[in-house]
Amino acid sequence: MSIASLSTASSPASGHPARTELSERIETSRQGASSTLNNIADAAVDGVSATVSFSGKALHALERAGEMVVDGAEDLALGAWHGMQAAASAVEHVTDAVEAGAHEIAATAKSAAAELGHYASVGMHATGDAVSEVASGGVMAASAVGKTVMALV
Repeated sequence: MSIASLSTASSPASGHPARTELSERIETSRQGASSTLNNIADAAVDGVSATVSFSGKALHALERAGEMVVDGAEDLALGAWHGMQAAASAVEHVTDAVEAGAHEIAATAKSAAAELGHYASVGMHATGDAVSEVASGGVMAASAVGKTVMALV
């Protein structure tokens, strides 16, 4: 229906159906626009609610992921610290063992050197005594040979 046909409709006092039809159309338009606006508003509220709900869930998931990363980093740091402590303890034990072994080797070498020195001293003394005996015996033999040669001559 055009505006021209609506303006040629019956007069307001006559109460004809053309006027009633126009009023109904305006009311239906208002209800449709209001309903559409209500539907748009409801959809916007639902969208915002879903966004907030999603954002809350996303933030919660992000928080849990962050906690897991922090826990993992703490576990890793703690494990590395325990590893370093174990390595330091092992190095200390090795150092103690090497030091004890070195002291043991030095003590054994010192003891062996002292014993070797003692036996060398005893051997040198015995050799000196033997050389002295041989020399003394040689001198006595030479003296006896000299006396014999003198007696024969």
